[in-house]
Amino acid sequence: MSNPPGDGGEYADILVVIGHPFGDVECPLARWTATGPGARPYVAPCRARSRTTGEELPLTVVPLQYRNTPEARRAIRAGLLPNPWPGRWTPPDGPE
Repeated sequence: MSNPPGDGGEYADILVVIGHPFGDVECPLARWTATGPGARPYVAPCRARSRTTGEELPLTVVPLQYRNTPEARRAIRAGLLPNPWPGRWTPPDGPE
């Protein structure tokens, strides 16, 4: 995926559902890649779909560094992936 995060581009048709303790929230993937989890370091996309067709999409449409999964957080901490939200988010060191 070559477009800069947050510009829409090839992410424009993708909606993600962000799993949150108080209820899941759907948002454009471009917004998620631009803002990340904010104050909730463990919230993450749990589903994806096409905005135009409604078709369910695999979570692999979300680049690994933006998935905020244990695997992604470990890779970011190890320096294998760049931190997608530098200065706004640090992968937590807590138990995965």
